[in-house]
Amino acid sequence: MEPEQLRELVKENNDLEEKLTKRNQQYIFDLKKSLEAANLSEEEKVKALHDILPTLVAEQKGGKTARQLYGTVSERTEAIINKPAEVKTSSTPVLMWLDNTLLLLGLLSIMIAITGLFSRGTTPAYGISTLVLGSAIGGWVFYLMYKYIYQYEYPGADRSKKPGMGKTLLILGGTTLIWVVAFSATTMLPPVINPMLDPVFIVVIGAAALALRYYLKKKYGIIGSLSVPRK
Repeated sequence: MEPEQLRELVKENNDLEEKLTKRNQQYIFDLKKSLEAANLSEEEKVKALHDILPTLVAEQKGGKTARQLYGTVSERTEAIINKPAEVKTSSTPVLMWLDNTLLLLGLLSIMIAITGLFSRGTTPAYGISTLVLGSAIGGWVFYLMYKYIYQYEYPGADRSKKPGMGKTLLILGGTTLIWVVAFSATTMLPPVINPMLDPVFIVVIGAAALALRYYLKKKYGIIGSLSVPRK
């Protein structure tokens, strides 16, 4: 967290603490001492307090105390220390496009290679440039599906910004058409820049693409753009 953001949280915490009842102020005072004894970093302590202070200020108006809401100081300290690590996720357009591209490249490569292997050694129907460019453009189209449709299905999404059905269909229909046309156009590239590889090499390329996608998804927590999130 940036120093400026941390200072802003500290200020918000101080403002909220001033609104607490005497009993709840004592609870927060004791909790701070407990977190200090647990050797948490300053950022961890500030964020932990910021997680509870807004709710505490709101709920105390109804007569609830910090102990009723969060248990004893030791119980709350234990919950903070053992809080599950947040799962890092990314919806960066470039990473989501790359994720889609690698998925399509892997699936298309393996499918085409298997077809070639079981067709008595028939040369694959598509060259390597067709597979790569077709996958890249398809990855972009699938990202647009997330951008204009699926992201608004996530909890807390502002659905008022979701495009109307007509605009959505126009965008997706147009981009899908571009994908089909571009994919078809690449098949007409000269063999020197679009060579037909042996099915075994295409399988290797497909497997490598899927393995790289798995690694990047784990490392960066890339959000999938091809499915509606579970409610």
